[in-house]
Amino acid sequence: MREYAELFYQYIEDQVMDSSAFQNAFGVEPTPLAAGLDATIGGTATG
Repeated sequence: MREYAELFYQYIEDQVMDSSAFQNAFGVEPTPLAAGLDATIGGTATG
């Protein structure tokens, strides 16, 4: 439980993701959320 108290801020503060350094270094773009969801859901659909 000590770890929970130490990391609790992750649940109450906004998490900001910045991939600009990686994008600039490697020339890639993040996958849009909708495209990732479509690929995931489409890949698991049965019937």
